[in-house]
Amino acid sequence: MKPGRLFVILEVVIVALGAATPFIVKTPALWWMLGGELLASVVLLLLHRSVVKPMTAAQRGIELLSAQDMNSRLAKVGEPGADSIVTLFNDLITRLKNERLRLREQDSFLRLLVDASPMGIAMLNLDGKISMTNKTFMQITGFQEADLTGKSLEEIDNDIIKTLIDLKSGKSRVVRYSGTDVYRCYHLRFMQEGFRRHFYLVEEMAEEVRKAEKEAYEKVIRMISHEVNNTMGSVESVLEMIAEESDSEPELKTTVESCRERCETMCGFIDSFANLARIPDPEIRTTDLTIELKKMLPFLRLIAGEGINLELNVRSSDDSENMLVNADMTLLQQVVVNIVKNAVESIQDKGMITISVCRDSKHVTLEIANDGMPIDSHTASQLFSPFFSTKRSGRGLGLMLVSEILHKHSAEFHLRTGSDNITRFSIRFRSAR
Repeated sequence: MKPGRLFVILEVVIVALGAATPFIVKTPALWWMLGGELLASVVLLLLHRSVVKPMTAAQRGIELLSAQDMNSRLAKVGEPGADSIVTLFNDLITRLKNERLRLREQDSFLRLLVDASPMGIAMLNLDGKISMTNKTFMQITGFQEADLTGKSLEEIDNDIIKTLIDLKSGKSRVVRYSGTDVYRCYHLRFMQEGFRRHFYLVEEMAEEVRKAEKEAYEKVIRMISHEVNNTMGSVESVLEMIAEESDSEPELKTTVESCRERCETMCGFIDSFANLARIPDPEIRTTDLTIELKKMLPFLRLIAGEGINLELNVRSSDDSENMLVNADMTLLQQVVVNIVKNAVESIQDKGMITISVCRDSKHVTLEIANDGMPIDSHTASQLFSPFFSTKRSGRGLGLMLVSEILHKHSAEFHLRTGSDNITRFSIRFRSAR
């Protein structure tokens, strides 16, 4: 029973006894009994004021705290002890409300910063589950927030997230996927309420890495081309002089001609590298990709040879074959030829090459697929690196040329082998419609 009710009951009992005393007691002690009852009533009222009201105020404050009601305040009751409790409680509630408001504003600001960050961010809770991600992280991994929140990293099948799992706290690592996608991954942590919370950052670096690589190999190519061409020019002059003096010596003349041919081959070899650094800017025109590919089919089938079946498929959401893109078809032909040549070399004897063109509302996608030798993840991560080649005599120029032309067209592209062991080179252009 609440103290206030108990005091009310006692007060009622005392008043009732005082009212009944004159009818029950007829002795001279009546006035003494009435005086005692009156004194007891006054004392009870004073106790109610000094004890019950402070206790009631404290109890009401506890109820407000339990309900997390930060807007209500206690009213003073006119008793110094109770009023001091009321003042203390109201001050405490005001401070709690301000602190809660500050934390909410801080969390809101933090969320805005996280969402606006160009880096992908994933935060873990104390159980190692993902508690928060931003839009960039979802774009990089290809998942929606509902697919990530509440799951541990081990539960998610994704190459980038697998890299995060292997990353030790406080470390970073640069990784390359499908040749063109380059990321720097960080594993960091912070303290919250005395506990360590871990979070991950994923920074996209493809454009920076590509520019750095391009500047580096262009500088190397220019230097080598200059030195080799100057040297070969001097050597050819000497060989011409020797050739003029070797008419009477057939063996010497044959040797000189062989050396001259080798010099020309070397110059041609260096020029092939130099041409990579001199790819012209595309002359953009609106082109129907399907029509251009149909024109190329006879030549592409000649490259494929007899043992390889090469087909062209066109798919459209509105049953139309108009696959309009803004591109330089002269440069894109070089791209298609290089990709088909690589596909033929991976198949070797018999197989299938499928060229597919499809369109959605915003993009036209060109895909060249083959059932040749699959590409492992290690090789896939280096395919578009400067001068990398899986062939013993390869120069590593083919995919470099493809990459440079497609970047000049602002096209997105990927090369990977799927779980069905089909290798697909996918190129996505913005539709010209």
